[in-house]
Amino acid sequence: MRCIVSPVGCLALAALGAGALAAQERPGELTGCYDITGEHPHHGTASGYHSEVPTRIEFAARFRGWDDRLRTSIVVPEGALPSTHSSMSGEIVGDSLNLRFSTGFAGVTATLGWAGDRWVGVAREFVDFSLDLVDIGPIELVPVSCDSPPPVSIGAMLPIARSVELVGGLVITLGEPLPEGLETAPALGSTLTVVGARTAGLFAGADSVAVASRRRVTHIWMHYSDPGAYANVKTRLRRTYGTPEEHSSGEDQFSNPITMLLAYDLANRLGQIILMDRR
Repeated sequence: MRCIVSPVGCLALAALGAGALAAQERPGELTGCYDITGEHPHHGTASGYHSEVPTRIEFAARFRGWDDRLRTSIVVPEGALPSTHSSMSGEIVGDSLNLRFSTGFAGVTATLGWAGDRWVGVAREFVDFSLDLVDIGPIELVPVSCDSPPPVSIGAMLPIARSVELVGGLVITLGEPLPEGLETAPALGSTLTVVGARTAGLFAGADSVAVASRRRVTHIWMHYSDPGAYANVKTRLRRTYGTPEEHSSGEDQFSNPITMLLAYDLANRLGQIILMDRR
């Protein structure tokens, strides 16, 4: 079943479609696992992946939000495809279930009603610099056993590298603090230049490395002044990850729900590789 426009309309259609299904009492609290279905096309108000909600979620511990209201945190169960959103939560307000999936500056909200055996509503996309919410399609939460196979497993995710090995043995990893013993110098904003760094392994040949990091690393930039070394990296990336995704600005792009890898061709045959944490 697919429905559009309003949670009320979705609720009515779902009730009719349930037909022979015995109605269940609306959950009074958020626990257990749910599969999320619906139509969530990429929309121009965000960069695409902000609206990619996970397909299997689990309601976990309750916490008190910034507005002092109690909410239930959402996690992705082990083995299911990870989410790009770093903050996920739900709360029951009256007869409605309110969901929020956020990357920190964009994401998806949804208001759903109980339709006898599932929650049904409409998903809306938001960005933090706008008060506008844009409908992106219907959304349903169907209760499932947490032990059942997820609709999309983590095995379906392209396993893009999240670590950069440096000559000398230190390793910088997205989503983790900088390794102890790494010498850095301030650059611009939260960007740090890694002093004397040269890369090894998959990204071997870079002659300078910079990172964006406060408590954890969110970006890694690698600059190549040797055209041969940069060409070798691009060849290794294609051999490892296959044909890159098409991108309007022309760079090679490889991505999954939690990682983006870009290879930029610069002037004078120079190159730059960027690793970004999408959560």
